[in-house]
Amino acid sequence: MKHWLKSHPSVIFLSAILVTFAVLLIVNETSLFKKQKMYTFETAYAKQLEDGILHTESSDKGFVKASPEKVKEQMAVKRGDSDMMYMDLSKTVNMSEEEVNEMLKGKGILEGRGKPFLEAQKRHNVNVIYLVSHAQLETGQGRSELAKGVKKGKQTYYNFFGVGAFDSHAVKTGTSYAVKAKWTSPDKAIVGGAAFVKQQYFDNDQLSLYQMRWNPQAPGTNQYASDIDWASKIAEQMEHYYKEYGIKKDRVHKNHYAKQ
Repeated sequence: MKHWLKSHPSVIFLSAILVTFAVLLIVNETSLFKKQKMYTFETAYAKQLEDGILHTESSDKGFVKASPEKVKEQMAVKRGDSDMMYMDLSKTVNMSEEEVNEMLKGKGILEGRGKPFLEAQKRHNVNVIYLVSHAQLETGQGRSELAKGVKKGKQTYYNFFGVGAFDSHAVKTGTSYAVKAKWTSPDKAIVGGAAFVKQQYFDNDQLSLYQMRWNPQAPGTNQYASDIDWASKIAEQMEHYYKEYGIKKDRVHKNHYAKQ
């Protein structure tokens, strides 16, 4: 055996690399696991109900305040939930400009803008199907006032991801953010929106729709939307596109809370 090993040093070298990789993987997964499980579900839920944290749901009269029971129901991680709610959105998907444009067909101002959506994915490592689905939701399928552009002086500003758009004054506050970000064209709003998601959420280890909405690591803070159905609405649209284009789902992580 010793003679065989001496005559095959490459095998020893390769084995050492594999062992090192396995150890690093375990350490990485363990540290990530611990970091993401700082609170029990009940403690996190209690934090979501603290003063100043708004939770809404859609109704016939628009968005209304959601009851504590509804908040808990939507916050709970359920077996029947779409995997898209818990999938890592920092992983890119291989799609052509033609395919992205197919998703955008009939979507108002978003139609025909496959190229900037793919550019946003490439530049900021944000899943293009998520970007399209999110933009469709926030803009009312490309037809909202904020999406069509709001004129300020001689310049028109665009906001496709509801960034800075607070519920009661969405157009005013969303436009203010677009002015600050200099989103003076639809393309800039698409690429800039992806940059915002990357910097504000992905860089904060909020990589899934669930994490972006409920932030299990710091409940009640840095949450993308007040709508308790926000994550499931985007996930539903993403699920449709993944099936339509036969795309394999990426890593799914549902274990966010410590045991009681």
